[in-house]
Formats: sequence, C-alpha cells, structure tokens
Amino acid sequence: MGFSWWRDAEQDDMSAQAIIDRVAAEWRAERERERIRAGQPDPGLWPTGWPHEAPDNPLGIPEAHRIMQQHRACRADQCPRKAAARQTLIDAGRMKPDTAREPR
Repeated sequence: MGFSWWRDAEQDDMSAQAIIDRVAAEWRAERERERIRAGQPDPGLWPTGWPHEAPDNPLGIPEAHRIMQQHRACRADQCPRKAAARQTLIDAGRMKPDTAREPR
C-alpha cells in the first residue's frame, strides 16, 4: 500500500476540502449577517464611483480613520475621498507618510 490511498478513497462530507468549503461559507454568511446588523448599506446599491468623491466638509479624525479603512483598496492618488482622509490624518499627526515612496 503506497501513500496514494487517500486519492482512491470515496469523497464524502468529511473530506478536508469539504470541511474547508463549509467553514468558508459559514464565515462569509456570518460576515454578511454582521454587516446587516450594523446597518451598513449593500455596496452593490451605490453607483460606481459615488463614495469616492471628495468630501464637501472637512473631515474629523474618527471619520478620516473610518474612510481610510473603507477605502483600503483605493490608491490615495486616485481616490479623492481617501486623499482627503489621508491629509487629515497627516495634518493631525496621526499618520506619517513614508517619504521614500513620495513622488519626486
């Protein structure tokens, strides 16, 4: 008997991949329930680009932190809202930009 006995075994609900898939599905469902409980809108409801507009009013520090978290996938040079939040945190001394990465 070699080491490939597990490849020949019947697939059932107790296979490692089945367990991984089930846990991942449960995790996604729980995150969705938490999002709904928190009252956050479904991101698919908003038009593309709408939440990326520059804010009309100056941002407070807590709001800037929240925006930085919400826009973590955005680049500050391409998202005016994230750029405003970033500048607010820099001005407040809450964030120190990496000068090695700044354009010259």
